[in-house]
Amino acid sequence: MSALTLQFTQVGLDALLVAKANGKKAQISHMAFGDASYSPSQTQTSLRSLKELQPIRDDNYQADENHQVTVVALFDKAITAPEYAIREVGVFIQVDEPAGSDENLILLGVYSEPNRTLGYRTPDVKILQSVTLSLAQLPSGSVEIKPGIDNFNVLLDNELADLTLVQIDTMHRQLKQEFRIAQLERA
Repeated sequence: MSALTLQFTQVGLDALLVAKANGKKAQISHMAFGDASYSPSQTQTSLRSLKELQPIRDDNYQADENHQVTVVALFDKAITAPEYAIREVGVFIQVDEPAGSDENLILLGVYSEPNRTLGYRTPDVKILQSVTLSLAQLPSGSVEIKPGIDNFNVLLDNELADLTLVQIDTMHRQLKQEFRIAQLERA
């Protein structure tokens, strides 16, 4: 999927303003996929056809004039529902719950386009989805990102460990082959 631009929701902006007025920051905590295709509205309070909800795993804040943050979620759990076309993506915030829980989620923004499929989700496919948000459009100091239980570094560690094991096994086989060739040349 390509980079996505979200339509911020009124309920999300209102929650940020209330949090800021109370001296709190909302946490960008979850991302969701759905299978409805439409033009998002600022009055939305939920995805039209939510299929999966995952905690944010990592973020990348760019402190330039745009004040952008890229949040990443991993959709890797086996899905119990039938496979589906990804046609809407939502980003959720929490004000009072710890990051990683899915209680009291508020839809901050949604991305969808009429008649556009963004991807396809099957039980065997892992999707590492990123969404870039411009924090310049949000009340200043009203939001923070707290990655959930596993951040992106932990996700990469598992993949790198698997790759390392394959490389070591390949080198071991190559060395054994070299020793056999050297032994045959001596004979």
